[in-house]
Amino acid sequence: MDAVSTAAKLELEERANPKQSLGPRLFLLAGLLVLAASIQTARAATGDLYVSEFGSGSVLKFDSAGNRTTFVSGLTGPFGLTFDRNGNLFVADKDTNSIFKITPSGTKTTFASGLHMPTALVFDGAGNLFVADFGGNAILKITPEGTETTFASGLHNPSGLAFDRAGILFQSDYGTGTLFKFTADGTKSVYLSGFAKPEEIVFDLAGNLFVSDFTAGTISKVTPQGTKTTFASALSGPWGLAFDPAGNLLEADSTGATVFAFAPNGTKTTRAGAINTPTFLALEPPTGLPLNISTRMDVLTADKVMIAGFIIVGSDAKKVLVRGIGPSLSAFGVTGTLNDPTLQLKQGDTVLATNDDWKENEQAINDTEIPPKDDRESAIVMSLPPGSYTAIESGKGDTTGIGLIEVYDLDRAANSSLGNISTRGFVETGNNVMIGGFIIVGGNGAGKVLIRGIGPSLTAFGVADALANPTLELHDVNGTLLSSNDDWQNGDADAIRATTIPPSNDLESAIVATLPAGNYTAVVSGKDGATGVGLVEVYNLR
Repeated sequence: MDAVSTAAKLELEERANPKQSLGPRLFLLAGLLVLAASIQTARAATGDLYVSEFGSGSVLKFDSAGNRTTFVSGLTGPFGLTFDRNGNLFVADKDTNSIFKITPSGTKTTFASGLHMPTALVFDGAGNLFVADFGGNAILKITPEGTETTFASGLHNPSGLAFDRAGILFQSDYGTGTLFKFTADGTKSVYLSGFAKPEEIVFDLAGNLFVSDFTAGTISKVTPQGTKTTFASALSGPWGLAFDPAGNLLEADSTGATVFAFAPNGTKTTRAGAINTPTFLALEPPTGLPLNISTRMDVLTADKVMIAGFIIVGSDAKKVLVRGIGPSLSAFGVTGTLNDPTLQLKQGDTVLATNDDWKENEQAINDTEIPPKDDRESAIVMSLPPGSYTAIESGKGDTTGIGLIEVYDLDRAANSSLGNISTRGFVETGNNVMIGGFIIVGGNGAGKVLIRGIGPSLTAFGVADALANPTLELHDVNGTLLSSNDDWQNGDADAIRATTIPPSNDLESAIVATLPAGNYTAVVSGKDGATGVGLVEVYNLR
């Protein structure tokens, strides 16, 4: 769904539900849609489809226009596919008992060998690769360094793997027609039985689990409550499943030599045909966006301008783009926008760069492929060594208005990542609460994040008018509420403590979530309509 149709849909929903909170909707209009539109235009590789062609020993690539190329050949029995967070494709080669790693440029190396008919692959939030070892009746865990251990054994031909939002691993058991789930320590329990020969499994953003049943020729949908229905039937050997960026479920119809696409309402179309036994699928993650955050709020003056902090962790320098957006938000129905935003990029007290109008450095910004839409908006692109940085958006001449600040990771290949991004500003009410958006990518894996809504503890750092009791909500790209929290110790306190960075004040809020690739919104507001200076933070726990 494009930005215009999404905006229209949200407007109609608002008219039908006038009492419902505007915060998540306005962020989708004012921030995430600007972000998504830029990415979809500039990053054509987003959503490129990769298909294991078992019959030819190849992995095929289909771009968004349906053009077909052979990405890698010379395999023997390609099955499971998944991307890591750096854009490398991992392929389970069943007949050579190996897993191959293929760089974005097509260079192939052996990542693991000596397995027993590996099938499905999936990464956890920490970058560990989990392998359904079909012939070994086990699930293997391989660290990023290549250390292999047995995560679970005593299975019967494990064929599919998927993580849910909470980091629970689900597994389809081809031999027993059962779905199992595993806690982080490997404790196994039965989730659902009664399938014929279940193959691949995949979660949608709402937490529904989809299961391809090879013998039955069906795809089942299982709700988070465990209710099973038939989503699609009369298929010819359904195998691999994956969701594309538009929310369509893709299915590798192995006997039918076709990849079908199913809209959320079940309508079936052909995505790709004439494939010699397609088995597994993977969607290429967006280029250069392992983690991105954008925050939209009212930019005031003095201590109440918008201040975004981010941390680069690792050993290599990281190329980033920082954007200060204002005027272009009006195209999405936002009133009172910041007319002429300016940007500063600092490390500690040192000013590294400033910008008023982005075309002052036009070529470098254009080279990122995601320049601001309005000439008055600001942007800075720099390569930064590991460390902590601050980006400040304010209005030229002390003007005020609704603004949006964004930080993009432009260099996935570097041995570094955005470990934490936060934004501080004045949290108001109604449409002007603090609304932060972030993007998680990584193929069929999941990203684990800690989100914090901070207020009272800011007073220890000399901040006046701190938000006394912040509340926090997490929404998906459709505005669906995934989780909420008022006081963090009333939530999943053990998981929050386990991050080692819980809020320091009991009135502050926090959410830990393991999320599939997608766009998300974090909303910080004051309890009972209170206002004050607040901070929203997203920590990458991978």
